This record gives sequence, C-alpha cells and structure tokens, in this order.
Amino acid sequence: MIYFLAHWDWILERSRADIVANIKDEFQITSICPLEENNEKIQKTYSDSINWNISREKTLDLLGLINLTKILKNINSNDILHIFTLKSLFLYILATLFAQKQYKVVASITGLGFLFAGTKLANFLKIIIKPIIKLRINKVVDVLIFQNNSNMEQFLTYSNFQNKTILLEGSGLNTKKIKIKHELNNPVKIIFVGRLLVEKGIKEYLKLVEIFSGKEKTKFFIAGKPDFGNKSSLNLKEFEELKNNPNINYLGEIDVQENLHDYDILIQPSYHEGFSRVLLESIYSGLFCIVNDIPGMNEIISKTKYGLLIKDNNIDLYIDGINNYVNGEYTLNHEYAAQVIEENYSVKAISDKFKELYYEFI
Repeated sequence: MIYFLAHWDWILERSRADIVANIKDEFQITSICPLEENNEKIQKTYSDSINWNISREKTLDLLGLINLTKILKNINSNDILHIFTLKSLFLYILATLFAQKQYKVVASITGLGFLFAGTKLANFLKIIIKPIIKLRINKVVDVLIFQNNSNMEQFLTYSNFQNKTILLEGSGLNTKKIKIKHELNNPVKIIFVGRLLVEKGIKEYLKLVEIFSGKEKTKFFIAGKPDFGNKSSLNLKEFEELKNNPNINYLGEIDVQENLHDYDILIQPSYHEGFSRVLLESIYSGLFCIVNDIPGMNEIISKTKYGLLIKDNNIDLYIDGINNYVNGEYTLNHEYAAQVIEENYSVKAISDKFKELYYEFI
C-alpha cells in the first residue's frame, strides 16, 4: 500500500489525481488528508481515503498533530508513505516524536513556501523548528524529492538531510485535458491565476491593473480566491475591494485546463515556486507568460522559449512586456513549447519516475 499525505485535500486532488489514475493498475494508493471541499473527488480517485482532521488556519494545530500520530501508527512496515508539501513534512516529523516509523517515507517538497518567505514570523518559526528537523529528518525520511536546485540547496543546508535526494521538475501535467488557444483576443485578455497571496504576487498584479486602467487594448482578469489559513493571504476587506474594482474582472476559481485558452497573457509575479504548474498549463494552452525571474519559473521559460522573465519583479518591465505583446513584437513557436512540456513534464513522465522509486522499496 502507498499512502499519499497532505494537510489540504486540494493538494491531493488538483496536482496528484492524474498521477494516481496513471499508476493505479500497479499500486493501491490511499489518501491521508482533511476531507473537505474536494472530498467527493478524492474518494473517487483513491483506492481508500483516511480523513485527517486538521485546521489549516492554525500555525500549529496540536489536535491535528495528535490525529496524524494515530493515523501513522496504523501504517504497516511494508507500506510506503509519500508526503506532499513542506508543511505536511514538518507536521509528519513532529508526529514521529510520538509514533515510531517502520515504513519507507518519500517527501516531495513542491516549494519552500511561507517558512522560507523571509518575513519576521517565518524566520522566527524556522529558527524554533530547526533543531527538531535536524534531529529527526534523517531518521524518519528516506528520500526527498525537489522540483528545482535552488530549493534543494536551501533546504539541505537548513535541515542537514543526508539521505537520498532526487531532482524531479514538475508534478505531472495531463496535457490531453488542456484546451489549446487558436486565436487572439481584442482587447488582449490578461490573467492572474492562483491563490490571492502576497507571496504569489497579487499586489504587483493589482499595481499593473491600476496602471493600465482606462486603456482600451487590454482587459485584466483574476482567477483564484484568498487562502485565509495562510499568513500571506489577502484579508476579507482587501478581497472585497478587489471584487468591487471596476478595472478587474473577478472570475473566482476556474477550470484551468478547460478555460485558460480564452486568455492571451498570464502574469505571474510569484516570490517563490517549486516548479510552477499553472505556468506549464498556461504555456501549453498557448498563453504568452510574463513571470518573475525565480527558480521554478525561469527554467520553464528558458526551455520552452514561450514567455518573458522579469528581473526582481520590476513593474516597468512588466509594462514593457505587455505593451510589446499588444504591439505584436514577439515571434512565438507554440508547437515547440508544447513538445517540450509533453516530453518532460507530462503525467506519464512524472508517473514513470514515481513508479521507478516505489519499485525500489518493494
């Protein structure tokens, strides 16, 4: 049995469901996560589902930690536990203080997230938890998977992890589900897709909206919602102001694979990424992508040659990039970009790597 563990059911549905479908003929996969908004989809996708009762709105949910400890005690010695996200990994490590680890453990670090964001609270938490991580991680984790070299170097330095590490770019894109763009819009439709977090660059995007307000050649859209359990989220007042902004077409959450092709430009001013899934989806859909030049995104733009990297999230460079696109100054080869994604970042490519790893443990 293989267990997929995450502190949010969205993680195991949005990014992992296609991988589960791809390997279910060879492995039985059970989900361990809070069964909330994505409950129905999770239960349809996985062989079995275990409800992990934990609150995402608390920095550390002690009751949720106790619940995880109880779940871990029921995992058998010949099973594999695959953990997704850094926060889930930290919670697992804390839980192993009270539950002996007898099974194999793989952890996919899909981005360094809030803890490495550089804020005062993040730095404080990072210092507090570091001794426990360094003391326990080599005893309770067998393999760490990273999505970019920068994240790997930072975390290995922080944790002193000595066991096996793997660099695996991407989380698996089901390209068969993605609709492709065939014509341009007039006016040009520009979109931000993601959680409405400061660290995802929502403030920078709102600046661009303000600068381009009243211009007839562009229209701005936002797809996503706040994550009030995240310290970086827009608060309720800011969210209401966003929805009422006459210069923004607020869409709520969209079916990215089904709807992205309706837009022309993706703006992604994120401060940090593991290996941006929405960027891959946007390029495959045919959107020109203007993104912050950071690990987890610069590799994608460099390989696909289908977008523009912005140094230090410079707003003036975003403005130039948008204007140049509107004026038709970029020559793009979508067929080449799509082929790069298909060969390197598809569900099959990532699933094959996972299967290879799982068979090592059997």
